[in-house]
Amino acid sequence: MRITDIISLILLITFGTGYILKLVLLKQRNKINANVLAKGSKDFSTYSAEMFVRVSSSLWLLTWISEIFFHIQISSLIGFLFFNDYTTFIGIIITALGVGTFILATIFMKSSWRVGIDKNTKTTLVTEGIYKFSRNPAFVGFNLMFLGLFVTYANIFTLIILVINAIAFHLLILQEEKHLLAMFGDDYERYKRKVPRYFLIF
Repeated sequence: MRITDIISLILLITFGTGYILKLVLLKQRNKINANVLAKGSKDFSTYSAEMFVRVSSSLWLLTWISEIFFHIQISSLIGFLFFNDYTTFIGIIITALGVGTFILATIFMKSSWRVGIDKNTKTTLVTEGIYKFSRNPAFVGFNLMFLGLFVTYANIFTLIILVINAIAFHLLILQEEKHLLAMFGDDYERYKRKVPRYFLIF
């Protein structure tokens, strides 16, 4: 394994640990089952968006693991779209930014953080910390990780994973915005006008 593969593996473990630890803490401390992705009674548009994310993110994780351990075999079969040490390290940096952004988002969200749209539990509208700059920093973190995987291991598979997940997560954001507007009304509308969906003007 190259040093970049080792760093990529550390980032994957860091992301996975942070993700699972947040779920466990919410379950133990707050008695909240935070993983509601494609679970429970939901309308078709919400359920289908969540199922799309479940499938696409599973493929992303499988691809990430495969590239770390088998990128030589994969590249010998399909080749790289581009490859040099500079782009590989840039990809690692982008991935690290994504992992860090995601973890910060879960910390600032406190007990309101969910995987999927929770229609059964009243949450708090979080607008402080990193949420002053983005309404969806956890999703920004995911998108950075998708992009980082592609730049690190630039082949047609990682490009497809980037595009599919960017679309899937955007569709989920649109469903979540409808849910938050129904739950928080004018408070969310004011927040929506003030803070961008992704980051800065995006």
